[in-house]
Amino acid sequence: MNDPLDDPGRTVPTRTVLARAEDEHGEIVLCRRGEVFELVVDGVFAMDTTHTATEEALATLTLTRLPDPGSGPGSGSGPGSGPGSGFRVLVGGLGLGFTTATLLADPRVGEVEVVELHPALVEWIGQGLVPTAKGLLDDPRVIVRTGDVADVVPTLPRDRLDALLLDVDNGPGFLTHAGNTTVYSAPFLVTAARAVRRGGVLGVWSADRAPELAVALERACGECEEILLDVTRDGRTFTYVVYLARVVR
Repeated sequence: MNDPLDDPGRTVPTRTVLARAEDEHGEIVLCRRGEVFELVVDGVFAMDTTHTATEEALATLTLTRLPDPGSGPGSGSGPGSGPGSGFRVLVGGLGLGFTTATLLADPRVGEVEVVELHPALVEWIGQGLVPTAKGLLDDPRVIVRTGDVADVVPTLPRDRLDALLLDVDNGPGFLTHAGNTTVYSAPFLVTAARAVRRGGVLGVWSADRAPELAVALERACGECEEILLDVTRDGRTFTYVVYLARVVR
């Protein structure tokens, strides 16, 4: 998304670089501006800790639409009884950890597998460089895999998950990584839907409305909701979108 703080008419705290890394997928930078932590990918503002409601909503809205754990094939044995039981969720994109943390706050969630493209980001979160995510990866229900979600998802068994949440980029209309166009394509979404049990949810966060994505999700899963979420920052209103596709095939 565009950085709403990049307004030449505003006075903002100086941005301080806390950590920087470069890998085969590009450069990733963790910054601090006052009390706000920011993530910049290949020079593009990706997210910060100022307004995290929409990242959290991706998790909470998904959980409200899931049937009880254990009610269908591929589900865990019961809510809250330890790793491997309860809802099984895969999150594509660690970010600053808010979607994962929101999932873990629900005792019905038994396992969260996080797939993150940049190994350095996993290290920074694990080291506590982002205070709001401190200890997040120590939860026994969390499994972290570094890699491209486009490569990982096709390896998942059919009906393995109760939910699969994608927040790997800003949506199909504003990519930080050109290669992420695959994640929003119809063939990948069909593959992702196969990994989600009947009644489960395939969710996608987007910085803008993406009607073609909604159509592809509906065709892959059977149903798709478009939920518009307004966020006001520094006097400006931004409308972000969560797409929730229920697998009814």
